[in-house]
Amino acid sequence: MRQGRHRGAAVLALLLLGACSGAARDLERANELRHAGKPREALKAYQELLADLGEGSLSRGSADVRLRALKYAGDVSYLELGDYDGAVTYYRRLISLYPATEDAYRARAAIGDIYVDRLQDRVAAIAQYADIAGSESPEAPRYQLRVAREYLELKNYAQARTEARILRERWPQSAEADEAQLLTAQSWALEKRNDEALGAFQAAIDRRPRPEIAALAMEGEAHIYALQGKLDKALELYTQALPGHPNPDAIRTNIEKVRQRREAAKTVTPGDRDAVFDRRIKEHTREVQ
Repeated sequence: MRQGRHRGAAVLALLLLGACSGAARDLERANELRHAGKPREALKAYQELLADLGEGSLSRGSADVRLRALKYAGDVSYLELGDYDGAVTYYRRLISLYPATEDAYRARAAIGDIYVDRLQDRVAAIAQYADIAGSESPEAPRYQLRVAREYLELKNYAQARTEARILRERWPQSAEADEAQLLTAQSWALEKRNDEALGAFQAAIDRRPRPEIAALAMEGEAHIYALQGKLDKALELYTQALPGHPNPDAIRTNIEKVRQRREAAKTVTPGDRDAVFDRRIKEHTREVQ
């Protein structure tokens, strides 16, 4: 009797292995169609494979094949066919069947990107990014920063600062925390709250972030001082920002324009000085915005 049970278990294992191997071969054939530049045929092959595998419990091997088929079907729909709603459907199925996995978090990130880049729905994207930010994924700080940035794009400056503060509190030593402090300063500047912005930009610099972030913070300070007519201070900060700035040509342009304003202010007659000075500030504001 015991020998019969062992023989039955062995037969079942072989059948499962055969089914898994068949599904793996079907997945490979679908991948070959995709690599051959036939995305529609590939998607149909993924669909047929997913229909065969169903939604229920599977062996580990078959479950892995289903996960990859869902991912690839989503990727083909998104990246090659431009079927964004279809892609979201496949990614959501993946999330439902494989929750709290790195593949599920990557699927959420893809959905968020689709909402931002293709469907122009930043609120829906925030929901996806926030789910990753609240998880145990090592990418959580990055997506908390994405949440803050999306609120900034929506001009919800107070909420952007709230999300940035949450990031700094949860991951105070992370590179994303440095960027969150910069974002906080930028939000104050966009609201034209110059005192708060200057304080926040300086706080970003005091964190000793990577050179690019420090340079962007100094640029933000310089821009405010230029608008206030404190041209020497603006020049000093633009010059300090130049070596580490990701767009040095833009900094050089700003330096040149501030120098021109300073020279113009020196050459006007005393009676016209204030009028010319005000006009130069307005011109610089339009040029650097």
